[in-house]
Amino acid sequence: MGYKDLRWKFAQLSGRYDLVNPTTYEDVGADFFFNDGQRMLDRMQETSKSLARSVSLITAGTYYKALTNVRNIQEVWVGTTAEGLVQLEQKSLTTLRAYYEEQFADIDQGTPAYWAPACFRPYPDTQTAAAVSGYYDIGDLILDDGHYTYNGVVFTPPADISYYLAIFGLFHSPTLTATMNAVTEVWTETTSYWLEEHPGLLLYAALYKLETFYRNTEGAKDWMNAMKTDLIGIDHDMADQVSANVNQMEG
Repeated sequence: MGYKDLRWKFAQLSGRYDLVNPTTYEDVGADFFFNDGQRMLDRMQETSKSLARSVSLITAGTYYKALTNVRNIQEVWVGTTAEGLVQLEQKSLTTLRAYYEEQFADIDQGTPAYWAPACFRPYPDTQTAAAVSGYYDIGDLILDDGHYTYNGVVFTPPADISYYLAIFGLFHSPTLTATMNAVTEVWTETTSYWLEEHPGLLLYAALYKLETFYRNTEGAKDWMNAMKTDLIGIDHDMADQVSANVNQMEG
């Protein structure tokens, strides 16, 4: 079942035909509840698709990487086709700053060896690049409203050549949308793990969010209980996988 069809099922089960256009099946508010519910599922239960790897090419002088939709970062690697891969050692941002005692842009370049969770947020939040032009130690700040959606890493020393940068971590599921081209009437739909593997559970989550926003406590409890029943099975699968991995490592 594609997202468009599941969205229509949401309207049928909830009786909220004002949230999905009954003629064109386009969104009139249902997407909000689906995407909010999907984020809740991401936080409630890790799955085999929670972990992802972001790979990019960084150039000489680069010392940070910003990402969207990342929940937490677990490992950072750099590599070249000639030298292979090297895992960076995690440090706190305070440790990196104390160790080098200079702004990141001024550190001698080399093969990155350490990484720390970045602090991209400026204060005040409305601070702009123009307002702090010429200031010291601002190179790793994101000086616009975009910092709200970014997470990422700082690594040292800054890259001396081009490297492939791989960041492993837990990422949010893609935003769900289904839109129709007004001319061709062809639908473009996004998808996610929850939609592909557990569409019923995703529907529960959307209906739960609908009930909570309209302060229907009993209805929300019913949908939460339905979700928890399904999530228990997913959690058991994940626990079995972790156990199998541990047993294999121990021989």
